[in-house]
Amino acid sequence: MATRTDIHGTRRVAFTAVLFAAMGASTYTVTSLAVLATFIIDDLGIDRAQFGLVIAANVLLAAVLSPITGRITDRIGGKRAILGVFLVASVSYLIMGLAVALWVMFVATFFGAWSQSGGNPSTNKLIAEDLPQGERGVVTGIKQSGVQATVFLGGLVLPSVAIALGWRGAYLLLAGVPVLLALFAAWVVPHSEAGEIRRGESARPLPRAITWLAGYGFLLGFAGSVSFLVPLFAEEDLGLDPRAAGVAAAVIGLTAFLARIGWARVSELLSDYMLPLTAIALLSVASAVVMLASSTWGTWLLWLGAVLIGVSSAAWNAVGMLAVMNEAGAIATGRASGTVVFGFLAGLGLGPPIYGAIVDSVGYDAMWLLSTVVATASVGLMVAWRLNLRSVGD
Repeated sequence: MATRTDIHGTRRVAFTAVLFAAMGASTYTVTSLAVLATFIIDDLGIDRAQFGLVIAANVLLAAVLSPITGRITDRIGGKRAILGVFLVASVSYLIMGLAVALWVMFVATFFGAWSQSGGNPSTNKLIAEDLPQGERGVVTGIKQSGVQATVFLGGLVLPSVAIALGWRGAYLLLAGVPVLLALFAAWVVPHSEAGEIRRGESARPLPRAITWLAGYGFLLGFAGSVSFLVPLFAEEDLGLDPRAAGVAAAVIGLTAFLARIGWARVSELLSDYMLPLTAIALLSVASAVVMLASSTWGTWLLWLGAVLIGVSSAAWNAVGMLAVMNEAGAIATGRASGTVVFGFLAGLGLGPPIYGAIVDSVGYDAMWLLSTVVATASVGLMVAWRLNLRSVGD
């Protein structure tokens, strides 16, 4: 049986790389759809609304599946769970590469959602099993940044591969990557039975903090999902060309990559995750206000707003997942992660269609106002949480 002392030195680096890759592979089905949207829409002869349904189905189904995969992760342990994440991701890419009709895309998104729902529970479980408190912050921040890194790398490489091999060929080639990563993970990751729940055993109730974190995740997910519309806002409201609008999205991604590592480390150094989460909520409010002001006061505020989104709603889950591990412990990390991810993905999935409808009927100012209101609600939730803790303490 592996112990926490097994993860050190070079193996710690490889272990972290596996977690980093798992977060990227588990979430890339939906991201790759955005990158290859033009190829897929033109080839399958579908409209943008149908294509949007495929993306929405992936995110919302991942939310529904998260509590289930979290329980399974606790049952089978972190190593088996992360191998499953890689292999199911490979299946989703493979089916995408074989898609000849819209319904096949929906089948692929089911496997993509399954993989996505298992990304956080499996990686969090491994950290909780194999690393002690005080050594989790940087590893958690780095592994959460795997999503942004994969988005960046895939955005650079995948379109060129699709031009050379076709979008189906790009997916078939992509399907081999998680298989190789699974083989690497099988070699690097130790197996520990310390956090597994035996069949017939009952798991203890989750700490109350997990419910608060799930609510916070929903609000930050909803408020932050406005970032999906930032390139469109930059083009249609601010008059930027598509390349500049794309840079705005890239600024959010790069900032979030760095912020996830930084926030997780700060949280661990402070031995307090509530203060960073409160600061992140306040910065999320500021990001929406700055974006709203950019329409009136100048496009230069777009870049400040993009940075603020990157350090707030796009980065909160590094602290959130670290809090889950510390609150739930190794035995319940999977289930707790699934609960919090459910809240986050529900907000992330519900936000874009609501924001899109608001833009179509009222305009972008109302969109940013709604994002401001929801982000402000997350600040209120943190205040209520602290008051609740004080009343319980009294």
